[in-house]
Amino acid sequence: MKERLKAIAPKLGYLAFFLFAFVVAVTWTFPYDKLKERLVSSFNAQQRASSTQQELQIDELDSSFITGVKAKGVHLFMPPLEPGKPNVELVLDEVKGRVSLLSLLVGNKDVTFTIKAFEGVVDGEFVDKGKERTIKLEIDGVDTGKIGMLGQALGVPMAGKLYGQVDLKLPEGKASKGSGTVNLEIRDLAVGDGKAKIKGLLELPKLTVGALKFDAEAKEGILKVSKLAASGKDLELSGEGRIQMRELANDSNLDLNVKFKVNDGYRSQSEKTKSIFGAPGSNIPPLFELDPTVKKAKTPDGQYAFHVRGALGKPQFLPAAGVGGAPVSPSTMSPKGIGN
Repeated sequence: MKERLKAIAPKLGYLAFFLFAFVVAVTWTFPYDKLKERLVSSFNAQQRASSTQQELQIDELDSSFITGVKAKGVHLFMPPLEPGKPNVELVLDEVKGRVSLLSLLVGNKDVTFTIKAFEGVVDGEFVDKGKERTIKLEIDGVDTGKIGMLGQALGVPMAGKLYGQVDLKLPEGKASKGSGTVNLEIRDLAVGDGKAKIKGLLELPKLTVGALKFDAEAKEGILKVSKLAASGKDLELSGEGRIQMRELANDSNLDLNVKFKVNDGYRSQSEKTKSIFGAPGSNIPPLFELDPTVKKAKTPDGQYAFHVRGALGKPQFLPAAGVGGAPVSPSTMSPKGIGN
C-alpha cells in the first residue's frame, strides 16, 4: 500500500497544482466588467417590471480570493417617499460574496456575503436547496442616521445604531410562504437635531427615544410582530400587528398599530417644545396637531395612535384612536385582510 501511495502521490500533487493554477488563472482573467453590466442590467430590468422602480449602479466589481466577488460603491436609487423630494440613494461601501464549491458539487448553492455600509457590517448566508431557500443575516452597528430613506420618512434627522438577526426559510424561494424570525434593535435612538424643522415649522430639539426593539415571527408568509417598543427619556412607543411578506421587500404589506407619547419633561423643556407638542396642562393646541391626521390620532390619555398600512416602500399613517384611547385593531381596520 505504501509503495502504491508513493507512486500515486506525485500525480495527485500535479493534478492539485494544475487545478489551483487553473482556478487562479480564471480568477485573474475573468471578465468582471461584463459580469457587472449583466448584474446591473438584469436587476434594473426586473425593477422596471415591478412597482418599486429601483435602479442599481456598481462602481467596481472584482474578484475576492478564488471563489468570490467584491463590489465597491454599490448605489441603489429609489423614488422619493413624498412628491417633490429628491430620489433616495443608498450607498453600500463594499459587498463581498463567496460560493461554496462543496455545495455546488451536490447541486446546492451556498453563498456567504458581507456588506459594509453606513459605518456598520452585515454578515449573511444564502442557501438554495432547490425547493427551499434560506437567508440569514447578522447586523452589527449600522448607523440608521446615514440611511437617507429613514430620515426622509420621519421628516427630521435621526441617530442610532442597528443590531439584530434575521433567519428566514422561503419554500419555493417565495417570501410570501416564508417562516422564521426577525429580531432587531436600534440602540441610542434619537430624533431631531435642533436645526431641521418638523412639519416645516419649528426646529425640533433632540428627542431621546432610547432602545427601539422589534421582534417578529413569520409563518406562511405572515410576519407577526410580537414586540415593537421603546421607552426612552423623552418618548414612549409601542406597537403590534403583522406584515404580509412579498418577494420584493418594498412591496410587503403593512398592517400595524403604533402609538407613542411625548413625555412631559421633554414637552416643557423649552419654548420650542411647548409650541410643537404643547405645554403640560395647557389647552392651547400644539403645532404638531395642525395636521388633521395627527389631531385625529390623539387619544384621551395624550397618546397618538396610528394604523400603518400599505406597501412598506410607501406606508400610510391613518389615525387609529378608538374608544378609550385604544387603537383600532388591524382586523377592524382591514376586515378582508392585509392589502385589501
